[in-house]
Amino acid sequence: MILVQISDTHVDVSNSLVYGRFNTNTALEKAVSVINAMDPLPDLVLHTGDIASRGNVERYERFRQIVDPLLVPIVLIPGNHDERGALRQVFSGTTMLPSNDEFLHYVIDSFPVRLICCDSVIADETPGELCPTRLSWLSDRLDDAGDQPTIVALHHPPFYSGMTGTSAKGLLRGGLQLAELLTQHPQVVRVLAGHIHRPITTNFGGTIAFSGPTTCYPFGLDMGAERVLNIVNEPPAIAIHLWLADASPTGPGLVSHVLPIGDWDEPVPLLRDGKRVVS
Repeated sequence: MILVQISDTHVDVSNSLVYGRFNTNTALEKAVSVINAMDPLPDLVLHTGDIASRGNVERYERFRQIVDPLLVPIVLIPGNHDERGALRQVFSGTTMLPSNDEFLHYVIDSFPVRLICCDSVIADETPGELCPTRLSWLSDRLDDAGDQPTIVALHHPPFYSGMTGTSAKGLLRGGLQLAELLTQHPQVVRVLAGHIHRPITTNFGGTIAFSGPTTCYPFGLDMGAERVLNIVNEPPAIAIHLWLADASPTGPGLVSHVLPIGDWDEPVPLLRDGKRVVS
């Protein structure tokens, strides 16, 4: 199984520049091209939230236009910049968002690794939460499939990032309860999140938690006392999660990679089929 994670695309209306500088639509188009060029193609693309710069019908319809050329299915999780009503209006009834509940959460269990997509949004707030209702739903879903390998995905990272700006902490409430719940379910092989606009990995709840990179403008690794949040000129990226039968000497597991997106020189081949390539 190959799962591509994209996050924080912040799509805007056509030809507009977010913060007056960033064409987030063009950035997503480049990400789509990179995904379509993968060999082999992934099985699924997971978007871990902040689909639009500000959630409304026009921006979500623009997002659909941009990802329409994808050669593989894509599913969505809402982020703090998204708006549930507009998401339902544009994506309800599609495979991209198979939920129309109060909270836009759902399960995909058609792959070797089960994917539980959680809605961590607090309307009109930057941080998120997992309230008792959502935690109860997640607990039931984790109980449903026993020991099947599982990914739990949400927009807000449930861990501290080590950064000092507004991205230092993702969840206002529910993080401790989530960690306690996950420790009871060792089948969870990864917690995937977005929100921080840069890749971060840590231990959480007895498993591995990972915040994915952004396809548009990365945030800087700012750890100083001034609590700044900077946009930096690092390349945007996607994450690729591989379920491998021989990930370790003890058996199968999930292996995660970060693939930067940019205009690079052609690769220099060293080996092909185990044999040195003579250039």
